[in-house]
Amino acid sequence: MSFFAKIEQACATFIERAFTKTFPSDLEPAQIARKLVSTMEARTRADEGRLSAPSTYAVFVNPDDLARLAEHREYLERAWAELLRDLAARVGISFEEGDVRVEMASRMNVPLGAIAVELDEGGSDTRQFYLRMIKGVPPNATYSIHGTTRIGRSDESEVALVDPSVSRVHAVVELDGATPVVRDLGSTNGTFVNGRRIEAHQLRDGDELRFGNTRMRFETQR
Repeated sequence: MSFFAKIEQACATFIERAFTKTFPSDLEPAQIARKLVSTMEARTRADEGRLSAPSTYAVFVNPDDLARLAEHREYLERAWAELLRDLAARVGISFEEGDVRVEMASRMNVPLGAIAVELDEGGSDTRQFYLRMIKGVPPNATYSIHGTTRIGRSDESEVALVDPSVSRVHAVVELDGATPVVRDLGSTNGTFVNGRRIEAHQLRDGDELRFGNTRMRFETQR
């Protein structure tokens, strides 16, 4: 059996096993799995008789697709990584920088139902971070996150919210290294991430935040 035939056979078996349950999106996880496999195939190279492939894969989907899949994101990222790891072991591929990792994020210019896969090959971090209004005033607002971003009713806040249930100085989003962290600043009604009240929480693309009655979505773009 050829190299690619082995990969296709193992891929079909794994997808049938891992993605049989129904997900709340027209974009099927199996589609993403096959896109990841084809990307790994395309970037596998032979060097002195040794096959190697990139270790880190970023899957970009439309923000609405990510919102529908967000509940299952950690499971899917683990399952996709397990698929690549299993296929690599079957055909003798080693990963260039340790174990394989897959992360799913949103990108505005990816159409609904489409997938873009990119490789992290040690380049500079060019991510940009945003808070996008889901429910609140001003409607449909988008705020860019830079350094320390204050959230509250105060006019001095970078994210100034018109909501009496929000404290004047409610919360802050800080870039802790390359990872954004939201911190509650002793607000009266609390800060919530994905329905859970937090004091401090590392943010991931697609997380839903609630400040008082205002709901916002954290988004990462490259």
